[in-house]
Amino acid sequence: MTEYKPQQLDKKWQQEWTASKAFEVAIDPSRPKFYTLEMFAYPSGHAHVGHVRNYIIGDVMARTKRMRGYNVLHPFGWDAFGLPAENAAIKTGTHPETSTLDNIAHMKGQLQRLGISYAWSREIATCLPDYYKFNQWIFLKMFERGLAYRKRSTVNWCPSCNTVLANEQVIDGTCWRCGSTVVARDLEQWFFRITSYADELLEGLETLTDWPEKVVVMQRNWIGRSEGARVTFPLQGDPATKIEVFTTRIDTIYGATFVVLGPEHGRAWADALPEAHLTVLAQAGHLPQLESPERLLGAMQDLGASPDRGAAPSEEAA
Repeated sequence: MTEYKPQQLDKKWQQEWTASKAFEVAIDPSRPKFYTLEMFAYPSGHAHVGHVRNYIIGDVMARTKRMRGYNVLHPFGWDAFGLPAENAAIKTGTHPETSTLDNIAHMKGQLQRLGISYAWSREIATCLPDYYKFNQWIFLKMFERGLAYRKRSTVNWCPSCNTVLANEQVIDGTCWRCGSTVVARDLEQWFFRITSYADELLEGLETLTDWPEKVVVMQRNWIGRSEGARVTFPLQGDPATKIEVFTTRIDTIYGATFVVLGPEHGRAWADALPEAHLTVLAQAGHLPQLESPERLLGAMQDLGASPDRGAAPSEEAA
């Protein structure tokens, strides 16, 4: 065997594949179809070994199916309209459009030199109008049907990244990306009314027989559907003002002797609460950063709200 010179040999065949459109695909009813898609890359920098490992696995699958006679569609794209790209632009002091498109060009060249069998004619970038116009269209349709709405809610906020974090992105009270301490902040934001589809989503989980059980459980918990009742309690001294709570144990409601408001909700009731309650509320400013079990146990007892003094519905007012 002659000496293997990858810089020469790989370049030769990659040029041949490009010229012959070896990995492009057209409709062919005579062959079985196979669709291979790996996660789109964040163009917030350059490709590294983590990208290589992930995309090589997908390439092996695509090539194997192609050699077995399948009509394989193996596209690629860039998840380029989000926080990683924005943070990269801020870090380098470059306009986000320039930074993002430059990184896409560089990473694309890296992946092409790896010889991965992508159908590059199908390439998309989520930061370009010809892609995100469909996101906007879908959002407008959901808004028209009452499935998108605005309300104030407490969120996990990273003061360094200046963005909202999902619960899964908060690791031991810090931002998964930069390590800054996460704080709670009240923001008015957009929501999708997924509760309208809770039953349908749960029924669909029953069909995922090949999924790992722990993943199905995570999805079921994320949907978060529970059956119960909403109960209103009149405020002492002001019966016209009512606090609504949700409980899954309506059968125990006659044992309730007080209602606990979370600090996020308590602020909205400040004008109606007695002076003594406002003192406790002022001391509870740090509670939004605590998880619910911590609030209900040690932290609340430190403020003088002992669970031994009565029973309350299991959920905070929502």
